[in-house]
Amino acid sequence: MGLTLAEHRELGATLKEARRLLLEAAAMSRGYPNLSRQFYDLADATMSPRAELERRLIALAGDEQWVREVYFGNLASEEIENA
Repeated sequence: MGLTLAEHRELGATLKEARRLLLEAAAMSRGYPNLSRQFYDLADATMSPRAELERRLIALAGDEQWVREVYFGNLASEEIENA
């Protein structure tokens, strides 16, 4: 038993938002370098589970462009906005 397509979309949006918020927290806490690095590390730690979920979604729906957008769409803008 796994997630439906709709559940994958919802989870993908949630995980992208979580990463965005962690990157924002890292940027806001730059005055505390150790703490800021920990927030960046937490944001980076979301990548491996997202990749696994993407593989499962590809198995379910095929390797379509929209599938790749579910977990990693706008990833480049996440990095640029929070650099």
